[in-house]
Amino acid sequence: MASDGPTHFLSLKVMRVSAHSSGHILSLQGAAPLPGHPKTLRDFTHASELLTLPSAFGTIQLGETFSSCLCVNNEAQSDIEVVQVKVEMQTITAKVALSEMEDGKAGRILVAGGTLENVVHHEIKELGQHVLACAVTYRLPPNARPIPGAGEDTNDPSLVTFRKFYKFAVTNPLSVKTKVHAAKSPTALLSLEERDKIFLEVHIQNLTQEPMFFERMRFECTEDWGVEDANFKDDDQTTTIFSGALAIMQPQDTRQYLYILRTKTSTTVPPTLMPGSIIPLGRLDISWRSSFGEPGRLLTSMLTRRIPFPSAPPPASAVPSYLKRTAGGSISRPQSPQASQPNRTGSISQIVRPQSPQIPPAPIQPQSDLDVHLIVKHIPRDDIKVERPFTVALQLVVSSAMPLKNFAMRKLAFAIQHLQVPKISPIQPQTAVPEILSPRLSSSGFSTPSSATAAFNYALAHQKILDASFQPKSLDGTRTPQASDESQGVDTTVPILPPPYFDGNDELKGDLSGVLPMGSSAIFLPPVQISSGDAGTPSKPIVQDFELTFVPTKPGFCRVGGLRVLLVQDKGTSDFQEFEIDQTSQTKAQTLKEYEVIAETWVST
Repeated sequence: MASDGPTHFLSLKVMRVSAHSSGHILSLQGAAPLPGHPKTLRDFTHASELLTLPSAFGTIQLGETFSSCLCVNNEAQSDIEVVQVKVEMQTITAKVALSEMEDGKAGRILVAGGTLENVVHHEIKELGQHVLACAVTYRLPPNARPIPGAGEDTNDPSLVTFRKFYKFAVTNPLSVKTKVHAAKSPTALLSLEERDKIFLEVHIQNLTQEPMFFERMRFECTEDWGVEDANFKDDDQTTTIFSGALAIMQPQDTRQYLYILRTKTSTTVPPTLMPGSIIPLGRLDISWRSSFGEPGRLLTSMLTRRIPFPSAPPPASAVPSYLKRTAGGSISRPQSPQASQPNRTGSISQIVRPQSPQIPPAPIQPQSDLDVHLIVKHIPRDDIKVERPFTVALQLVVSSAMPLKNFAMRKLAFAIQHLQVPKISPIQPQTAVPEILSPRLSSSGFSTPSSATAAFNYALAHQKILDASFQPKSLDGTRTPQASDESQGVDTTVPILPPPYFDGNDELKGDLSGVLPMGSSAIFLPPVQISSGDAGTPSKPIVQDFELTFVPTKPGFCRVGGLRVLLVQDKGTSDFQEFEIDQTSQTKAQTLKEYEVIAETWVST
């Protein structure tokens, strides 16, 4: 609250209209009026010591409605004509006119000692510094001296204006933080309905010094999304989880809200999300009331989801390898004497010497331009019992971005192979082999004989034995036709399937023994064709439906898997001729994708 100096004939008093902060309310109504003529509400202060008025606007929160009472008082002994009273709310970005009284509307003759009152309202929508700018224009009474610097019009010296500015800061009443959770479980990633679903977690904290009651908490999503409010106790969405004793939110308290968002345009092929891209989701519309019933409303900015970048590999250590501490805490340095340690049970000492035969690495699978996705259409979860077979309906979606250059059509054939974890029989403990010392040339005594030991990888050896015994292969990894194949009636054009075991560290795979596949270990899907669309690109993805049968072996929570998608045929058609696009696909099936788990279910007895 402020007032002008005694220079002008009119004075301006401004006070914010808000709920009282006193614990007692004193009625100002009585049989006799109060002594004196009150010009503003501040003049009522002398009525009682219990009733005090603030000397400033106080704390103003974002989303509240700012209300202020303006009083123009005639301090002169004669009547004065009020020409204009203009009130503006100024922020860093905008100016909003709150009231403007001009001639013909509010222009009037203010008698001596009279008061012109007006109440303005403004909804606070911005943070930071605000300025309430007030300007009063009036005419000087006859025979009055001109006021220096207050002239409004040089042609009319009797027209003068004075201005008042009231500054106040707007703070944030709520702290809104969000987290976006996407589907990660195998069951959700392979479901067309659950794959694109995201969960928006909202944390709201009361930053004010007074409790508040939320009248409305609604999430307004964008046109591309549909929202489900998960903050209600019942299905008709009438009673929220924050009701009863939890309806009032105390100062500095935090609440968590959950919203489930589903995309309206779902496709069989998952959308490609570029790392770093930002996806708009929607806004939060929040309405509340303070302890004295003052309303507040806040519409947040656009809430978004940022696609994270792939995690970068850890930086290389600047410490040399021989300075790093080993598991025993000792430091290994080159050419330093090492105390011989006994070999562990079951390990075999081995010496690696130059020009010793090494095992050739496994052939690298060629990269394919085909993008495959598996969709689980239906699982009878309510009827899965021990030792009772059930059928899972699946879809194979295949898309390709490679243009069809020299051929008008592409013929593809796929196979679905069941995978299992190879059971490695435990190796009997062997006696330690005496340490073999390699002779070295005598020197000045700084180098001593040392031994090199290495553990034997039985899992890798088992896998290599399976690969070698499955089919004879050439050096490039493809099948080598044998002379006895034609005499025995073996079709050499059928692609060779890889062993039905997981690649990589098989011993780290999960337990899939609860649900076992039934039937053949691999099924061949009918051949399909990709036709060319505009600019020679493939027209649309291929969708193939198939079913697999499984049988549970134990009750409880079980995982269903695993599967491998194989490309067994890839041919191009041009001028009524067929030719192989990839020559290696003629003799060996190409692995496109592996799925460790396709479903998670509960098996009842």
